[in-house]
Order: sequence, then structure tokens, then C-alpha cells
Amino acid sequence: MEFVWLLWSSSICLLAVLVIQLLCRGKAKNSLGQLPPGPPGWPLVGNLFNLGEVPHQSLLDLGKKYGPVMLLQFGVMNNVIIQSSKAAMEMFKNHDLTYADRTITEAMKSCGYCEGSLALAQYGPYWRTVKRLCVTELAVNKRIIETASLRRKSIDQMIQWIEDDAKSQRGVEVGHFVFLMNFNLLGNLMLSRDLVDQQSNEGPEFLKAMDKTMILSGQPNVADYFPFLKWLDPQRIRKKNDEAFGQVLSIVAGFLKERIDDQKSGEQKKRKDFLDTLLQYEGEGEEPAKISDKSIVLLILVIYIYSLHSVQNLHIKL
Repeated sequence: MEFVWLLWSSSICLLAVLVIQLLCRGKAKNSLGQLPPGPPGWPLVGNLFNLGEVPHQSLLDLGKKYGPVMLLQFGVMNNVIIQSSKAAMEMFKNHDLTYADRTITEAMKSCGYCEGSLALAQYGPYWRTVKRLCVTELAVNKRIIETASLRRKSIDQMIQWIEDDAKSQRGVEVGHFVFLMNFNLLGNLMLSRDLVDQQSNEGPEFLKAMDKTMILSGQPNVADYFPFLKWLDPQRIRKKNDEAFGQVLSIVAGFLKERIDDQKSGEQKKRKDFLDTLLQYEGEGEEPAKISDKSIVLLILVIYIYSLHSVQNLHIKL
């Protein structure tokens, strides 16, 4: 009897989901107008099975049949696939403002991360302001020349670490030391301090938590494809990411609090760093009047994550 009841209840729930999906799909077609061509999808799962074991190859094969611009549905999410430079230029150069905003996954919503991310924040005055500050304070030639001594210091420190490690007559993990060097270089540019040391225990929890956030943020999440499962969080990705982000944010918030306390005490610094720039910023016109402490913490974390992403998988053995 219990089995029959379970079967009936499951069937009713599945039928309800299918009906809702069909209604939503019909409304989407009416609101969006003409959609690009694409393969027909299965009920509920859409075109997830079309990806196969090698998704990029499957997308290439589908593009040969349906053209350089096609529509695939993953769960209840519509995805437009672009596979030609001409179509990409039309969308992202000629209509860049229309497509400036990005879809925010559940993992990226942890602790408001998407609000402070240059890659995910909604296009507007705040995004333009933060981008301008990042470019003028971190990327222009003048700032690069002014911070040459910091890069030299970090590289010399890395070389010393490698020499010390080589004395053990073991294989030297160059990638590990490049990662630590890059980590400390960013720390000096933004916070005027080293964050990790080869022999110390300071910073490992920061590195570990950051690595965890990057892994979780890139992990496929069924709740992104089926929004009605968000409350359930079946893979516990949101819960785990909340914990990891909370840990790294508390560490960065500690750096911020320390700097604010130093400024209140009247302590003078030899060099103005990126954190000072963010704290002293005053906007004009439509720009934000000030950058909040939360936004500063998120922005520093975002810069760390994206800067270190390029070296996190570097493992070279000598």
C-alpha cells in the first residue's frame, strides 16, 4: 500500500513539474519571440543528454547541423550557443550592453559574492567605477613601474624558497612556489603585506578555503538547471560554498578592520596601496558616494580568486 502511494505521489509531482515546464516554455517563446534553431529536448531534462561524454565535441557536431547560433535547453534554462566569430562579434561588440549581465549560479550567490565580482556584478555605475579603479590602480604602466620593487621582492623570496627546498634533494614543486609568490605579490599590491610564508602556518586556511570556493563554483549544480530544487540544495554546493566564502571573507574583513584601525590611530604608511584607494574613494555624479566595507572585502577576494586561478594548477617537477 505504501509503495502504491509513493508511486502515485511521485507520478503526480512529476506530472506537475512537466506541466509547469511546458507552460513556462510557452510563455518564454511568446515573450522572447523567434528563438534560434536547436535540437528537440526531452521533457524535464531538455538537451542535457545531447552533451554526451565530450561536450565540446558534441556542441561542434550540433553546430554543423543547426548552425553557428543554436538554442539548447538544460533543465528549464535556455542557453544560446555561439560557435562563430561573426556571431560573437555581433552579440558582444555591437550589442555588448544588452549582453553585459550574466546568469548567476547558486554557488556564486554565496555571501553576496556575485554583487562584488567584476565578472558577475550587474552592469551599472558601481561596476564601471570598480573597473576603472582596478585598471588605474593595478594595470596602467605607471603603477606597474612603481610596483616593480614589490615584484622583485616577491620573486627573490620565491627563489630563496626554491633554493632552500632543493637542499632536501627532493623534487621541487615549482608550481607550488609560483602560487605562493603570486599570492604574496597580490598581498603586497593590495594590502602591503605578505600573506603566506614557506615555513609558517599563516595563511594556509585562507589558501585552502579559496581553493574550495573555486572548485565548488565550477562544479555543475543540478539546482541551476532546476530552480525548484534551490531550497533543497541536493548537492549541498550552496551550503559548502557559504561556509568556504564565509571563512575567506572573515579573513579579508580582518585585514580591512586592521587598516581602518591604523588610519584612526594616525599611523602613516610609506606607500598607498589598493586598499587605501578603495577606502578613500569618493564618487561624483551617478557614481557611488563611497564603496562599502562589504564591497571592498568582496572585491579584494574576487581579485585574488581570478588572479590565482591561472596558476593554481601549475605543478612543475624539477
